[in-house]
Amino acid sequence: MFLRTVARVLWLCGACLALAGAAAAQSALQAPQGLTAFRPQHGGGYAPFERTKVPEALEEDLDLGPGIRRNGPGEVDPAGEDDLVELVVGRALRGNALVLERGASELALWTTRDKQPGSALLFSANRSAPLVFGGPSLTLWAEWTGAVGERVALQLRALEADAVLDRLIFHAFESHVVALGGESQVPSIPPDPNHGTFLVAIELYERGWDVHMYDEVVNAIQKRGVGEVASFGYSHGGGSTHDLCERMDAFRATIGTFAIPFTSYVDGVQNDSDVDVDMELRKPPSSAYHANHYQRGTFGDFFLDGGPVPVSEPPPTGLDVETIFWGAGATHFVVDDFSQVRDFILLNLELRMSR
Repeated sequence: MFLRTVARVLWLCGACLALAGAAAAQSALQAPQGLTAFRPQHGGGYAPFERTKVPEALEEDLDLGPGIRRNGPGEVDPAGEDDLVELVVGRALRGNALVLERGASELALWTTRDKQPGSALLFSANRSAPLVFGGPSLTLWAEWTGAVGERVALQLRALEADAVLDRLIFHAFESHVVALGGESQVPSIPPDPNHGTFLVAIELYERGWDVHMYDEVVNAIQKRGVGEVASFGYSHGGGSTHDLCERMDAFRATIGTFAIPFTSYVDGVQNDSDVDVDMELRKPPSSAYHANHYQRGTFGDFFLDGGPVPVSEPPPTGLDVETIFWGAGATHFVVDDFSQVRDFILLNLELRMSR
């Protein structure tokens, strides 16, 4: 009886250990691991943004997940190749060969950020050879040469375990967003908390938009297939927003097909020169939706101010923030810093633009 009891206890302990081991193995397979994507580069690096990971919870989100620019034929990047997206592959499940599976052949992977000869990752039937790690992780660069607006998956798979360890879904950018600051405002890392336009730009960048704090719109339309452009600006940046849209509209026949679904001024001032102080009262040409926020200048801010712009939101000509409680007493130097103004731009841009 005693021996039978001991044998049963040993059997139960063995079964418990086996179940625990199986549960741990299953948990290891299910745990999100392996692939980390980053937001787009700009020129030779990430500035004027910080190197920003796509959050784990958003890696498969069709809109908020990793965005990628179409790398069109003949495109030249004067400041350096910046259409490829950085991707870090973690060395998960040691003892298992790890491979990458792509959803389309237009998604290429490279071991160098500028596509050096011989650095392409080779695929057979859209599955790579087993990855070679020189350490705990491997850095790759993803390139998209297909159509804008497409979604394409990339999976990390363990061959022996026959399990998908992690998955990303890239969205190919359809739009291009330009944020233009005021006179002498320069994007910085970390951002200046008083540069509201750049704070909006950073928020959009982190949400998966292709955002630039300067103008390279023509290249995006002609070489990357972008069909939508948004621009918003504060002070002289408002005037520059008008001028950018005016020039795009004038040269539409030579630039290509595009729409301007969203623009915005915050205390817009014309930008005919560095010392121009005239209010920007013209709506940007071809803008389908124009937001306008302004205040009335005083001696304290050298009488710098924007003003009402026809057919603007809030209707009919935009919002004089000094007529509402949270903007009472505003000056030119703070009007772009109100959270209500920044949130209005964010909300309405995202409602009207495709990523």
